[in-house]
Amino acid sequence: MWLLHRNFKAPLGKELQDGIVVLDSGCGPATWTFDMAKEFPSSKFHGVDITPLSFPEGVKPDNCEFQVANIAEHIPYPDNTFDYIHQRLLVMGLTHESWDKTLKEMFRVLKPGGYIELHEPNFVKLRNTGPFIQQLHNTISGMLESRQIPADIALQLDDRVSNAGFDMEQIVITPMAINHKNKAGCLLWEDYRHAYMNIRPLMSMQNPDWESIEAYELHMDACGQEAKERKTYLNWYTYVAQKPLKEH
Repeated sequence: MWLLHRNFKAPLGKELQDGIVVLDSGCGPATWTFDMAKEFPSSKFHGVDITPLSFPEGVKPDNCEFQVANIAEHIPYPDNTFDYIHQRLLVMGLTHESWDKTLKEMFRVLKPGGYIELHEPNFVKLRNTGPFIQQLHNTISGMLESRQIPADIALQLDDRVSNAGFDMEQIVITPMAINHKNKAGCLLWEDYRHAYMNIRPLMSMQNPDWESIEAYELHMDACGQEAKERKTYLNWYTYVAQKPLKEH
Protein backbone atom coordinates (compact mmCIF):
# COMPACT_ATOMS: atom_id res chain seq x y z
CA MET A 1 0.00 0.00 0.00
CA TRP A 2 1.59 3.22 -1.16
CA LEU A 3 -0.04 5.15 1.69
CA LEU A 4 2.43 3.29 3.92
CA HIS A 5 5.31 4.32 1.61
CA ARG A 6 6.44 0.73 1.02
CA ASN A 7 5.05 -2.79 0.75
CA PHE A 8 6.63 -4.19 3.92
CA LYS A 9 8.12 -3.16 7.25
CA ALA A 10 9.74 -6.40 8.43
CA PRO A 11 13.57 -6.14 8.48
CA LEU A 12 14.00 -8.42 5.48
CA GLY A 13 15.12 -6.19 2.62
CA LYS A 14 18.38 -8.02 1.91
CA GLU A 15 16.83 -11.43 2.50
CA LEU A 16 14.05 -10.68 0.01
CA GLN A 17 16.64 -9.60 -2.53
CA ASP A 18 18.68 -12.76 -2.01
CA GLY A 19 15.66 -15.06 -2.04
CA ILE A 20 13.34 -16.31 0.71
CA VAL A 21 9.94 -18.07 0.91
CA VAL A 22 6.97 -15.79 1.62
CA LEU A 23 3.29 -16.42 2.43
CA ASP A 24 0.55 -13.88 1.75
CA SER A 25 -2.14 -15.07 4.16
CA GLY A 26 -5.69 -14.25 3.04
CA CYS A 27 -4.23 -12.81 -0.15
CA GLY A 28 -7.52 -11.81 -1.81
CA PRO A 29 -6.84 -10.50 -5.34
CA ALA A 30 -3.09 -10.85 -4.66
CA THR A 31 -2.18 -7.22 -5.32
CA TRP A 32 0.51 -7.29 -2.62
CA THR A 33 1.74 -10.71 -3.74
CA PHE A 34 2.22 -9.57 -7.34
CA ASP A 35 3.89 -6.30 -6.36
CA MET A 36 6.35 -8.08 -4.10
CA ALA A 37 6.99 -10.90 -6.59
CA LYS A 38 7.94 -8.38 -9.26
CA GLU A 39 10.12 -6.36 -6.87
CA PHE A 40 11.91 -9.44 -5.51
CA PRO A 41 12.19 -12.01 -8.32
CA SER A 42 14.64 -14.21 -6.36
CA SER A 43 12.05 -14.87 -3.62
CA LYS A 44 9.15 -17.33 -3.86
CA PHE A 45 5.66 -16.07 -2.99
CA HIS A 46 2.67 -18.20 -2.00
CA GLY A 47 -0.87 -16.81 -1.71
CA VAL A 48 -3.65 -18.50 0.26
CA ASP A 49 -7.30 -17.45 0.32
CA ILE A 50 -10.59 -19.09 1.21
CA THR A 51 -12.10 -18.56 -2.24
CA PRO A 52 -10.53 -19.09 -5.67
CA LEU A 53 -12.65 -16.26 -7.04
CA SER A 54 -10.19 -13.87 -5.41
CA PHE A 55 -7.22 -15.13 -7.36
CA PRO A 56 -6.04 -13.18 -10.40
CA GLU A 57 -6.60 -14.67 -13.80
CA GLY A 58 -4.16 -14.66 -16.69
CA VAL A 59 -0.40 -14.39 -16.53
CA LYS A 60 1.22 -14.41 -13.09
CA PRO A 61 4.90 -14.07 -12.17
CA ASP A 62 6.83 -17.34 -12.24
CA ASN A 63 7.69 -16.92 -8.56
CA CYS A 64 4.00 -16.93 -7.43
CA GLU A 65 1.76 -19.85 -6.47
CA PHE A 66 -1.77 -19.86 -5.02
CA GLN A 67 -3.85 -22.30 -2.97
CA VAL A 68 -7.43 -22.34 -1.71
CA ALA A 69 -7.65 -22.86 2.06
CA ASN A 70 -9.27 -21.58 5.23
CA ILE A 71 -6.30 -20.15 7.11
CA ALA A 72 -8.15 -20.38 10.42
CA GLU A 73 -8.47 -24.13 10.05
CA HIS A 74 -5.24 -25.10 8.34
CA ILE A 75 -2.51 -23.40 6.34
CA PRO A 76 -1.69 -26.12 3.77
CA TYR A 77 2.08 -26.20 4.18
CA PRO A 78 4.47 -28.21 6.36
CA ASP A 79 5.95 -26.91 9.60
CA ASN A 80 8.78 -24.36 9.26
CA THR A 81 8.12 -23.57 5.58
CA PHE A 82 8.18 -19.77 5.41
CA ASP A 83 10.69 -17.05 6.23
CA TYR A 84 8.06 -14.30 6.18
CA ILE A 85 4.25 -14.19 6.47
CA HIS A 86 2.22 -11.13 5.50
CA GLN A 87 -1.46 -10.55 6.28
CA ARG A 88 -3.68 -7.50 6.08
CA LEU A 89 -7.29 -6.37 6.31
CA LEU A 90 -8.97 -9.44 7.77
CA VAL A 91 -10.79 -7.36 10.36
CA MET A 92 -14.14 -8.45 8.91
CA GLY A 93 -13.13 -12.01 8.14
CA LEU A 94 -11.99 -13.69 11.36
CA THR A 95 -13.83 -14.40 14.61
CA HIS A 96 -12.24 -14.19 18.06
CA GLU A 97 -11.52 -17.92 17.90
CA SER A 98 -10.34 -17.81 14.28
CA TRP A 99 -7.76 -15.13 15.01
CA ASP A 100 -6.12 -17.31 17.65
CA LYS A 101 -6.22 -20.39 15.39
CA THR A 102 -4.74 -18.43 12.49
CA LEU A 103 -1.87 -17.10 14.58
CA LYS A 104 -1.10 -20.61 15.83
CA GLU A 105 -1.05 -21.87 12.25
CA MET A 106 1.28 -19.01 11.28
CA PHE A 107 3.58 -19.95 14.12
CA ARG A 108 3.61 -23.55 12.92
CA VAL A 109 4.47 -22.87 9.27
CA LEU A 110 6.98 -20.09 10.00
CA LYS A 111 10.65 -20.97 10.32
CA PRO A 112 12.38 -20.19 13.62
CA GLY A 113 13.69 -16.64 13.31
CA GLY A 114 11.09 -15.81 10.64
CA TYR A 115 8.78 -12.78 10.74
CA ILE A 116 5.06 -12.15 10.55
CA GLU A 117 3.63 -8.78 9.58
CA LEU A 118 -0.02 -7.93 10.27
CA HIS A 119 -1.90 -4.82 9.11
CA GLU A 120 -5.32 -3.80 10.45
CA PRO A 121 -7.26 -0.50 10.77
CA ASN A 122 -8.82 0.68 13.99
CA PHE A 123 -12.47 0.80 12.94
CA VAL A 124 -13.75 1.41 16.45
CA LYS A 125 -12.33 4.85 17.08
CA LEU A 126 -11.38 7.39 14.44
CA ARG A 127 -9.91 10.82 15.11
CA ASN A 128 -11.97 13.98 14.56
CA THR A 129 -15.30 12.34 13.81
CA GLY A 130 -18.82 13.73 13.89
CA PRO A 131 -22.27 12.17 14.37
CA PHE A 132 -22.54 10.64 10.87
CA ILE A 133 -19.25 8.76 10.94
CA GLN A 134 -19.75 7.83 14.58
CA GLN A 135 -23.12 6.26 13.76
CA LEU A 136 -21.51 4.33 10.90
CA HIS A 137 -18.78 2.94 13.13
CA ASN A 138 -21.08 2.16 16.03
CA THR A 139 -23.18 0.15 13.58
CA ILE A 140 -20.30 -1.79 12.07
CA SER A 141 -18.92 -2.54 15.53
CA GLY A 142 -22.28 -3.93 16.59
CA MET A 143 -22.61 -5.93 13.40
CA LEU A 144 -19.16 -7.49 13.76
CA GLU A 145 -19.46 -8.28 17.46
CA SER A 146 -22.85 -9.94 16.85
CA ARG A 147 -20.92 -12.37 14.64
CA GLN A 148 -18.17 -12.91 17.23
CA ILE A 149 -15.76 -10.83 15.11
CA PRO A 150 -13.54 -8.45 17.13
CA ALA A 151 -14.10 -5.00 15.67
CA ASP A 152 -11.12 -3.68 17.65
CA ILE A 153 -8.68 -6.40 16.53
CA ALA A 154 -6.14 -3.69 15.67
CA LEU A 155 -5.87 -2.97 19.39
CA GLN A 156 -5.80 -6.65 20.44
CA LEU A 157 -3.05 -8.00 18.23
CA ASP A 158 -0.21 -7.14 20.60
CA ASP A 159 -1.53 -9.60 23.20
CA ARG A 160 -2.80 -12.19 20.72
CA VAL A 161 0.50 -12.33 18.81
CA SER A 162 2.50 -12.68 22.02
CA ASN A 163 0.15 -15.38 23.32
CA ALA A 164 0.72 -17.34 20.11
CA GLY A 165 4.44 -17.51 20.94
CA PHE A 166 5.90 -14.68 18.87
CA ASP A 167 8.26 -11.98 20.08
CA MET A 168 6.86 -8.55 19.21
CA GLU A 169 9.45 -6.48 17.35
CA GLN A 170 7.62 -3.39 16.16
CA ILE A 171 4.22 -1.69 16.36
CA VAL A 172 3.64 1.18 13.92
CA ILE A 173 0.55 3.40 13.99
CA THR A 174 0.01 5.37 10.78
CA PRO A 175 -2.69 8.10 10.78
CA MET A 176 -4.46 8.15 7.39
CA ALA A 177 -6.46 11.17 6.28
CA ILE A 178 -9.98 10.42 5.03
CA ASN A 179 -11.23 12.68 2.22
CA HIS A 180 -8.87 15.57 2.98
CA LYS A 181 -5.25 16.71 3.02
CA ASN A 182 -4.11 15.30 -0.34
CA LYS A 183 -4.86 12.88 -3.16
CA ALA A 184 -4.15 9.94 -0.86
CA GLY A 185 -6.93 11.11 1.45
CA CYS A 186 -9.38 11.29 -1.44
CA LEU A 187 -8.38 7.82 -2.66
CA LEU A 188 -8.78 6.38 0.83
CA TRP A 189 -12.27 7.87 1.03
CA GLU A 190 -13.20 6.23 -2.29
CA ASP A 191 -12.05 2.83 -0.97
CA TYR A 192 -13.75 3.47 2.37
CA ARG A 193 -17.06 4.39 0.73
CA HIS A 194 -16.90 1.47 -1.69
CA ALA A 195 -16.26 -1.00 1.16
CA TYR A 196 -19.19 0.32 3.18
CA MET A 197 -21.53 0.26 0.20
CA ASN A 198 -20.66 -3.42 -0.32
CA ILE A 199 -21.70 -4.33 3.22
CA ARG A 200 -24.92 -2.29 3.26
CA PRO A 201 -27.14 -5.43 3.55
CA LEU A 202 -25.31 -6.44 6.72
CA MET A 203 -25.35 -2.90 8.11
CA SER A 204 -29.11 -2.66 7.51
CA MET A 205 -29.62 -5.59 9.88
CA GLN A 206 -28.37 -3.33 12.65
CA ASN A 207 -30.09 -0.20 11.30
CA PRO A 208 -33.35 -0.87 9.37
CA ASP A 209 -33.31 2.70 7.99
CA TRP A 210 -30.46 1.60 5.74
CA GLU A 211 -32.52 -1.04 3.97
CA SER A 212 -33.10 1.80 1.54
CA ILE A 213 -30.09 2.15 -0.74
CA GLU A 214 -30.91 5.83 -1.26
CA ALA A 215 -30.96 6.51 2.50
CA TYR A 216 -27.67 4.68 2.94
CA GLU A 217 -26.02 6.58 0.08
CA LEU A 218 -27.17 9.87 1.59
CA HIS A 219 -25.63 8.86 4.90
CA MET A 220 -22.35 7.92 3.21
CA ASP A 221 -22.31 11.25 1.37
CA ALA A 222 -22.80 13.01 4.71
CA CYS A 223 -19.90 10.98 6.16
CA GLY A 224 -17.65 12.07 3.30
CA GLN A 225 -18.48 15.74 3.83
CA GLU A 226 -18.06 15.39 7.58
CA ALA A 227 -14.63 13.76 7.16
CA LYS A 228 -13.53 16.57 4.87
CA GLU A 229 -14.72 19.36 7.19
CA ARG A 230 -13.53 17.82 10.46
CA LYS A 231 -10.32 16.36 8.99
CA THR A 232 -11.00 12.81 10.09
CA TYR A 233 -8.16 10.29 10.41
CA LEU A 234 -8.13 6.50 10.49
CA ASN A 235 -5.31 4.88 12.45
CA TRP A 236 -3.66 1.98 10.62
CA TYR A 237 -1.79 -0.51 12.83
CA THR A 238 1.17 -2.57 11.65
CA TYR A 239 2.57 -5.35 13.84
CA VAL A 240 5.91 -7.02 13.11
CA ALA A 241 6.82 -10.07 15.23
CA GLN A 242 9.41 -12.83 15.12
CA LYS A 243 9.24 -16.53 15.84
CA PRO A 244 11.93 -17.30 18.44
CA LEU A 245 14.94 -19.29 17.28
CA LYS A 246 14.38 -21.53 20.30
CA GLU A 247 11.23 -22.28 22.26
CA HIS A 248 10.77 -20.13 25.34
